[in-house]
Amino acid sequence: MMKKPVVLIVLLFWFGAAALAQEEAVTIDGIVARVNRDIITLSSYRQAQHDLRLEVQQQGLDGEQLEEAYQQGLKGLLQSLIDTQLLVQKADELGINVEAQINEYLIELAKQNNVPPSQINDMLQRMGLDPDQARQLLRVRFLREAILGREVYPRIFQNIFDKDVEAYYKEHIDQYTEPSGVKLSEIFIKIGGRTRDQAEALTRQLIGHVRAGEDFAKLAKLHSDGPTAASGGDLGWFNLDPRPELGEVQRKAIEGKQVGQVTDPIELSDGFRIFRIDERREKKEKPLAPELRREINMRIASQRAQVAIQEYIKKLREDAFVCIADAYRSEGGPFPSCSSKPTNTAARTRSEKHD
Repeated sequence: MMKKPVVLIVLLFWFGAAALAQEEAVTIDGIVARVNRDIITLSSYRQAQHDLRLEVQQQGLDGEQLEEAYQQGLKGLLQSLIDTQLLVQKADELGINVEAQINEYLIELAKQNNVPPSQINDMLQRMGLDPDQARQLLRVRFLREAILGREVYPRIFQNIFDKDVEAYYKEHIDQYTEPSGVKLSEIFIKIGGRTRDQAEALTRQLIGHVRAGEDFAKLAKLHSDGPTAASGGDLGWFNLDPRPELGEVQRKAIEGKQVGQVTDPIELSDGFRIFRIDERREKKEKPLAPELRREINMRIASQRAQVAIQEYIKKLREDAFVCIADAYRSEGGPFPSCSSKPTNTAARTRSEKHD
């Protein structure tokens, strides 16, 4: 069965109206907003609202929760469509071409579905996608990525210095520390079929045998009632510090024990357990090597990206002619009514140019 690619499902919601706004109007439609030379039509805006509701429903919400999430999403929907339109227009202005990326993406998608490149349009239609609209959705996405990659992200990376990387490393040292750990084997003696005293006595007897030099793994295979008996009691590795993976009772039992030593009986509700310490590992911080520096650079850039993108979009808004029809003013952010004249010089120039 052919699956609709996730990226196109997402694009249908986020960029659908912006993509449709770039297409020539062939029918009379209401205008929700003007964005320089383009418009956002009422039909495309309604489609975006419809897609938003579907996206919220896919989160498993229903009833009041669904309606609340939908209304919350509506608050930023028109603003998001306008901002995306501004980014796409800027990419066009700079002559950015993404047709090769679109073709590469669709060819790879066809390959994943065992479809020859000559049948890409048929494949998209079988997925329930109009080929022209699918390409336009991808065009919007790749233009948006391209303009941010050219105009925003380089400035972010240019302003990440060694001191920033080192500060991030120290603040998040736990993430870059290999925890101390212990490798354990066990023998578990259950109470079932025995009294508690009998189970404890057998446990202590086995401890004596191990401390006298007998093979722990062999004794585990012969006497352990636990699921690890067949492997000689092997439990594998457990982190200790930070983020311990053993309970407090278990940590106290192995505290101070050297490799090769066994614990005293650890009493449980259904039996007794013996641990043998097979290996120990000390806590170790990763050195701030070039590869880790690059990773931290990316993390810092990701943290700063949202603010930088919003600052860039804010500048695009200031230099653009954007207006919203009176009926939708409450839904579209800080833009004037289309029935009023632009007040700033840049907006006036663009308005006169595109009228």
